[in-house]
Amino acid sequence: MTGLVLTLHQYNPYLIFLSGAIVMIWSFVQYFRKSGVTRPLAIGMYIAVGLAALQGLLGLIMVASGLKPGGGSNLYYLHYVYGAIVIFAIPVATTYASSGKKPRTDALIYGIAALILVAAAVRAFMTGPATM
Repeated sequence: MTGLVLTLHQYNPYLIFLSGAIVMIWSFVQYFRKSGVTRPLAIGMYIAVGLAALQGLLGLIMVASGLKPGGGSNLYYLHYVYGAIVIFAIPVATTYASSGKKPRTDALIYGIAALILVAAAVRAFMTGPATM
């Protein structure tokens, strides 16, 4: 079971990178087109958040199994920090969005949040594979 969770935890970041990059580019395009957040874009954001939440859940299962990320002797905790940023980037951006009152601004906020999501996901990925 741990091997399956570890494998999923190693390959899911690619889906997070892809979905986050799509949402980021799409949001910025909507901003520069002077449009707002469309329903398909919102679905894309939900997918990115869902993949990030799945990654966090897989990570928690690995921690419960006694594994820890390999990010150096004393810096493994940064993996958890970057992971939390990935999970909460878009939900936190939702608190700053205007709920449709300023659609163009909402697109910009979500684009920046997706940029943060992708950057934090890359940094979390760089901390290395799990170790015993």
